[in-house]
Amino acid sequence: MLYTLKSYLKFLLTSTNEHGVHSPFVFALLTKCIYKKENIDKKLKTLLTHQHPKEKQGIRSKKKQLILYKIASYFKSSEIFVLGKSKNTKELISLARPNSCVTVAEDFEMQFCEKEFDLVVIDTTNGIYNTVAFFEKILKNAHKNCVFIFEGIYTTSAQTRAWQDIISSTEVSVSIDGFNLGLVFLKKGQEKQHFTLRL
Repeated sequence: MLYTLKSYLKFLLTSTNEHGVHSPFVFALLTKCIYKKENIDKKLKTLLTHQHPKEKQGIRSKKKQLILYKIASYFKSSEIFVLGKSKNTKELISLARPNSCVTVAEDFEMQFCEKEFDLVVIDTTNGIYNTVAFFEKILKNAHKNCVFIFEGIYTTSAQTRAWQDIISSTEVSVSIDGFNLGLVFLKKGQEKQHFTLRL
C-alpha cells in the first residue's frame, strides 16, 4: 500500500494530459476515446455499478471499466483475450462490441494458438501471473495493431518492474502509463514513444 501511494505521488508530478502530447495517434486516442464523454445507457450503467461478489480485484472501478469499454469500442476490437476470472470484464467488452469473440482464461492454452487477438486485457493485481512471460507468450498471437491493457502496474514493485520490462520490448511501439492502467500498442512502423498520462 505504501509503495502504491509513493508511486502515485510521483505519477502526479510527472503525468500530463492531452496538452502535453505531440503524437497524433495518442492525441486522437485521448480526445476521441478516453476523454470523450460517453452516453451511458441503462445496460452500461448497470455494469459500471454492479460488482460480482467474488471479484475483489481487477478492472472494477467505474473509471477503469469505462476506459476499457471505450477502448474496445474505439478500436473496433473483434478477437479479445482477458487473463483472469472477471465475468464483469467480459460482459463489459461484449456490450461495447456485441459481435466480438471474448475469451476469458487463467492462462494462455494451446487451443487459443490459432486465434489472432486485437485486444488483450491482463489483470496483474493478484500477483499470481508472470506478466512478462505471459506477454511474450501471447505476442505470437497478437495482431500487428493489438492493444494490451495491463491493470495493476503499481500494485507492487515487482509488477512495476514487469511493466518497465514490457514497455522496453522491441515489439512495443507506443506505451501509456495511466497509473491504474498501462496501455501498450504494437503499431508496426511507428516511432517508439512512452507517455505518462492522467487517464
